[in-house]
Amino acid sequence: DVTVVQLAEEHKFDTDLVVTIKPKNAHQAHAVVEMGVEGGVGLMTDPAVALNYFPDFSTTDAVSELVFVIDRSGSMSGGYINAAKETMMLFLKSIPDDCYFNIVGFGSRFEKLFKESVPYDQTNLDKATTHTKNLKADLGGTELLAPLLEIFKMPSVKGLPRQIFVLTDGAVSNTQSVINAVKKNAHKARCFAVGIGSGASTELVKGIAEGGKGSSEFIQSGERMQPKVMRMLKRALAPSISDVHVSWSLKKAKVVQTPAQVPPVFSGDRLIIYGFLVDPSMSDTKGTATLKGYIGAEKFELAIDFEVKATGGGGGRAVHQLASKSLIGDLESDSTSKDNKSVVKKQLGDKVKSDKDLIVHLSTGASVICRHTAFVAVDEENEEPVTGSIELRHVPMALVELGQSFKGGGFPKMMSRHATSGLPLRYSAMSSTIAPTPTFGALPPQPLRAIAARSRKAKFAPPLPLASAPQSRCNQDTDSDEEMDDDDDFGENLKCEKKKSKTGTSKSKLPGDSFSTIVALQLASGAWTLDPNVARLVGKSVDDLDALSPFGKGSLDNCQAIWATAVVIAWLEAKCAGSKDEWELMANKARKWVKKQVFPERMAWESLLESAQKIV
Repeated sequence: DVTVVQLAEEHKFDTDLVVTIKPKNAHQAHAVVEMGVEGGVGLMTDPAVALNYFPDFSTTDAVSELVFVIDRSGSMSGGYINAAKETMMLFLKSIPDDCYFNIVGFGSRFEKLFKESVPYDQTNLDKATTHTKNLKADLGGTELLAPLLEIFKMPSVKGLPRQIFVLTDGAVSNTQSVINAVKKNAHKARCFAVGIGSGASTELVKGIAEGGKGSSEFIQSGERMQPKVMRMLKRALAPSISDVHVSWSLKKAKVVQTPAQVPPVFSGDRLIIYGFLVDPSMSDTKGTATLKGYIGAEKFELAIDFEVKATGGGGGRAVHQLASKSLIGDLESDSTSKDNKSVVKKQLGDKVKSDKDLIVHLSTGASVICRHTAFVAVDEENEEPVTGSIELRHVPMALVELGQSFKGGGFPKMMSRHATSGLPLRYSAMSSTIAPTPTFGALPPQPLRAIAARSRKAKFAPPLPLASAPQSRCNQDTDSDEEMDDDDDFGENLKCEKKKSKTGTSKSKLPGDSFSTIVALQLASGAWTLDPNVARLVGKSVDDLDALSPFGKGSLDNCQAIWATAVVIAWLEAKCAGSKDEWELMANKARKWVKKQVFPERMAWESLLESAQKIV
């Protein structure tokens, strides 16, 4: 069929012409069957099927098993470990109900907070909070493979997809082994990775995310960590199908499925499964492929019917080539099944004696490249292939003259951590400028004054350590002169982003100590209690705030908690609107808790929140 698209108005081609095509039934599962290729060899002579699943379960509440893997090597000391602790606290308070979680610290050795992942409840949250406050960069070097393998071996929670979050600031000596382990276990766990600072290995961080079907982020000096990692957590908490496999119903033919191990399917993700239908006496037949798994504790099934004809066919090679490429990937990562290997080797007979022979046969037969059939770099002197992974070399860059004037003032963003003596470093008034105070959870910037004062004698000065983060307090928009109780140390490194109100007073997008204290005070259920720190958000005492409650002063503890929760949510919406990414999951959990509560007659959540908004 041919579709003709006509433009309503003449296009002058002074801009790109973009045509967006959306399928009418985007979530409808379907199969594409391609008969054996005439004149082909091996699996190319058998029918191939491509199964396309795009299930829609976005309205389902998502629960997961969350494992946080924190780098505690010596290089994380100072600002890095503090930023990781603040982020970890926000992680913990954003976990939804019914999830399981664990925390693993790694260095030369690794330590698990819990032997296995535990339910998210108040008791376990209290243990995790205390553990997080006491985290130190005291585990030596950076060895990531052992803790990951240990996590992969841990028994999973039935019906819950496992999500692993790796936070690291460095590199490892066995990067490819780590990435291969993640790829091999992608059907067991989805992996996300965060690289902290300029020393984080791009190959490692991106390799973990790509191999684990997750995503990666990099946090540079002076940049806040929380917005990026919370967006990552939101993506991880999207609904998913776990314990996924495909059941084939087909007479006679044996199915070589690829990928052999099906990863979890997340909301918004498309899953494509290929199958070679190996049967020397293939005749017209019908088959069914059913995707099975669990969404939470509920079973999930989605079937696709397809038809295979003995003659005719798709008339192409696309499905065979895509399926061959996928099967080669399975073989290279050693994730295919023994049955798949035996079926293919039996068909090829003496042509295949090893996995490498099988990979080469698939590659040449389908005309798709692999590591054994692609062009490789050759050392011309020794006439031998160059082996090993590509290495990243850090070449020191010369600093620009510090006396130069830059638009907007301050230092250029491209300034290197390495200082050279070869250039004249003019130590002017500008060079004594101290880097701006980092925001809440930000990585501390380089000590620029120290860079300017480096000796001129050395050809290249070594990299300088990160400066400890300066401390600052935020002006609270309250009527009380009392300070917030320092129940924890989180948020001490906050710098408010301020804007002028109509009255000339400043209001911060993310008030520092108040926000970090509110994060620490939230219960596992999602509620807040009527605490002095909650009252101080609106410049009141506990008694005064209790007296303003629509439930009446001295109401039941449950009603006080509902009122306190309404006040906190109203405060977050009014004072922290610019940082919604960071507290949205906390607020969602709080609202979910409120919906479970029994309200007095003629009392509703909407009116309660409106009363709280008036106070804020």
